[in-house]
Formats: sequence, C-alpha cells, structure tokens
Amino acid sequence: MKLKILTILTASLLSAVNLFGQTVVYSLPSTTIHLTVEAVRSSYTPGPYAEYAKKYLGIDVPLEESVTFDLSNIRLTPCLEADMSSCYVINLSGISKKVAPLSFLKMTSQGLVVLSNDNTGNESLWRFPTIASGNSDMLASEATSNLTSTETVLYRAERNDNGEFERVAFKQSQVVEKSTEKKAQEAASMILDLRQNRVNIITGNTDATFSGDALRAAIDETYRIEESLMRLFTGTACSSVQTMNFDIVPDSSRTEEIVIAFRLSDTQGLLPSDDISGRPVVMEIVPETVQPETEQFTSSTRNGSSYRTYRASQNDEIHYRIPVICTIKITDGQELILQSRVPVYQKGQELTFPVGVLLE
Repeated sequence: MKLKILTILTASLLSAVNLFGQTVVYSLPSTTIHLTVEAVRSSYTPGPYAEYAKKYLGIDVPLEESVTFDLSNIRLTPCLEADMSSCYVINLSGISKKVAPLSFLKMTSQGLVVLSNDNTGNESLWRFPTIASGNSDMLASEATSNLTSTETVLYRAERNDNGEFERVAFKQSQVVEKSTEKKAQEAASMILDLRQNRVNIITGNTDATFSGDALRAAIDETYRIEESLMRLFTGTACSSVQTMNFDIVPDSSRTEEIVIAFRLSDTQGLLPSDDISGRPVVMEIVPETVQPETEQFTSSTRNGSSYRTYRASQNDEIHYRIPVICTIKITDGQELILQSRVPVYQKGQELTFPVGVLLE
C-alpha cells in the first residue's frame, strides 16, 4: 500500500514539475477526525391481548409501544487533508532537478506537506437504519374463532286451550363477534393446555406413543404453537443497526477543545451536532505536550555526514507542519466511551526547510 501511494505521489509531482515549469502548488496538512458511529434501534409493539396477560397468564408486559436507541460501536479514524487556508507556491527552477523533486517528495510521503488536489481522507458513507419488519402473523395467529353464538330468551303471548293468553318463553340464537377479553381467555386456555399436553407427552401420560424423531417433532410443535400464541400477549420486539459518519475538524487557534461530536435521540437515533433534539455526545481534544520551538536547519554537518546547502530564499524553502499528539476522549454524559491518541497537524508548528539540500 505504501509503495502504491508513493508511486502515485511521484507521478503527480513529476507531472506538476514538467507541466508547470518546476512550479509546485502545495498545502500544509490538516487532520480531520472521522467517526463511524453505530447505534442499535430497538422497537416494541404490544400484543392485542397485552392488557389481559396479567389476568390470565400471571405475567406483566408493557402496554405501550416504544422505540429506543443505544450506542453500540464507535470507530475513530484520523484523516489527512490539504489545508486550503495554507497554500504555497514553490518555484524549483535553478535548483538541482534531481534534488528538489526528491526533497519535496520525501516530505510529501511523510505527510508534512500535501498536494493541494490530493484527497487522502476517507470516503463518506451515510447509512440509514434497516428497520426489521415485525411479525406479520401475530394477529393472524389467533387460534380461536372470532365469532360466537349467543342465545336470547324472548317471550310471546299464545292462546291456551281455555282461550286465555299466556306468556310463553322461547330462545333465539344469533352469531356475534367475540369480545377481546373472551378471545384472550381462550388463547390463554390453549397455552395452558399445550403446556400440560407437552408434559404428558414427555412423561408418556398419553394414549399416543412417541419415540425418537416423532417425540422431538411433537414437542417442538407444541413449543412453536405456544410461542405464536404468547406473542398475542407479550407482543413483538425487533432491532436494527443505524450507521452514520461524522467529521470533526480541530481548531488550530485553540489548545484544548471540547466540542459536540454528534447527538443521540432516544426516538430518532443518531443526529448531527446542531440538532438539539438529542443529547450531546462530547469530544475532548487535549494536546499531550506543547512542542518547543524547533531551530531551522542551518548546520553544514550532521552525524558526521557532509551537506552542501543552497542559499535559502522564499523560492527554495518549503513550509511544513509537525503535528502535536492529542488525547481524544469521547463521553456520553459521565460515561467515557472512547479514548485514543491522534496526531493533529493544525495544532502543531509551522516550519521551513530548504529544498536544495544535496547529500554528497
């Protein structure tokens, strides 16, 4: 990968030198903190018989729909970008054609300078949550009939053998819809019957004989039917993952920073930092040490090696940046959820280096 990047930078640099008469436009590097955040969306839908679960099954279940989001994963990636507010033009004319490009290329490969059209950041992907569909057969799985027959006692006047009228009772049947409580009662009764039948099958207290795979299949089927009936009381819960990307650019004018990286809403999930409908997730950027002033390269000898330097001027020296190592902390309220060390270029020092340095 390093060899591939080096080859691309070499081609870009030589192209710039050849096409523009050895004039190169470059920028100082800047660090952007790229966050890939994942949140789990959990939703709950109560069953149609939820309010009767306590009465007929003795269990407590939520009666209201709910949606919650919880942070599950954060990945932090420092990205190197060209700082377009710090662009320079350097003319390499008159300097050794072999030395100048190589000196510039070395500083470029180390990330101390970047070409103005060089995009070294990450690709930005914006993903929305995949909402898992609920159990579509929850309502259709009601094993009890929706209709029932009711009888009503009516009276009519009839003449008896003595010629007198007397009131005679008779019954009238009609088909009506069952109440929700009645259907809940029947479903709960079936659940209890399934449990008892399962015990009878396991203990052999049944007229039918089960063995091997038949016994296992019979027990599994009772569990499946019971589960579908229980969902009518307990409801259904589903989850999905929401993934979003956020970029934070540290401020070069501030030593320590506390910024809102993004926000999290219990009902809407991940939100940008300017959406006040969610609670803030805060990023703290603290430089580990303040770098001392670094002397410019002026010595003619270094570690026993001899250097010949050209006379420095505005046209034959490169501006570059040395990054500062910063501690990045991300907190959700009082909870620390991520801590890492990242080099931040824009908070570092800006120095110059003569490009016409030739190793003999």
